[in-house]
Amino acid sequence: MFGLTRRLPAKWVVIPLVIIAVLVWVAVAVAPESSKLSVSILDVGQGDSILITSPSGQHILIDGGPSPERVCLELGRALPYWDRTIDLVVLTHPHTDHVTGLVEVLRRYEVKQVLYPDMDYEAIVYDEWLDLLGEKNIPCIWAQVGQVIDLGGGATLEVLNPPVEFLEGTESDIDNNGVITRLKMGEVSFLLTADHFEDAERYLTDRGMELRSTVLKVGHHGSSTSTCPEFLAAVNPEVAVISVGADNPFGHPSEEVMARLTERLGEGRVYLTAESGTITFTTDGKHLWVETER
Repeated sequence: MFGLTRRLPAKWVVIPLVIIAVLVWVAVAVAPESSKLSVSILDVGQGDSILITSPSGQHILIDGGPSPERVCLELGRALPYWDRTIDLVVLTHPHTDHVTGLVEVLRRYEVKQVLYPDMDYEAIVYDEWLDLLGEKNIPCIWAQVGQVIDLGGGATLEVLNPPVEFLEGTESDIDNNGVITRLKMGEVSFLLTADHFEDAERYLTDRGMELRSTVLKVGHHGSSTSTCPEFLAAVNPEVAVISVGADNPFGHPSEEVMARLTERLGEGRVYLTAESGTITFTTDGKHLWVETER
């Protein structure tokens, strides 16, 4: 069973999101125990989707990419054919390249719980997502800094962003208030970013957040708007991975960001889904293995 704990200053405890404390993370009773944590950066084109399988057999899906067919195909490959349960779905922010695939996931899979930021945003696909959550009566909580999810087997997922009071007046408030998490098991950790800009990066570094991670899922598909030198230094990753579509119209990843990552990490330490397909990291808390589709 999952456990959600909070590490927040006392003055934040009285906010409306205190309802989080009464929610129960439902586990799959028949899921076998395993000694390893798996993190797959799914190849969904120009978008984001990450599948985490915990040591206790929980499945956590972060974002669904821009294509309903693509994410369901990737999930079909990654999960046993009889397993139609996603224990937790996380929507980092409501832009279409993150939420579109999740609409179909809600239709095809039994989703136990959903975590997403409380954003005022209007879009047809996002409205469809919200309607489905209500129709299926799926338990939902609002993402907020300080939440910690116990995944079992020594693995935890901590929410680092959004802050209690959303950032305002930035280059993109929707992006900068997206969900950023840090997944940790033993000596190995993953910083799982969304589409944040430098505003959010500097907010995190200025507040001394624990960002240091073995693996960095690079923000905003490698756009020049993020992965500033100060943020990269704070994370100090050994490996980086970018979820990006081949020949995309945005020029992602930027040459500047690729050069910065390569200079810091060295050759062969930066993976792109456009080149490698789905990229899966597996760890026992001490060692890290990487497997690519091509």
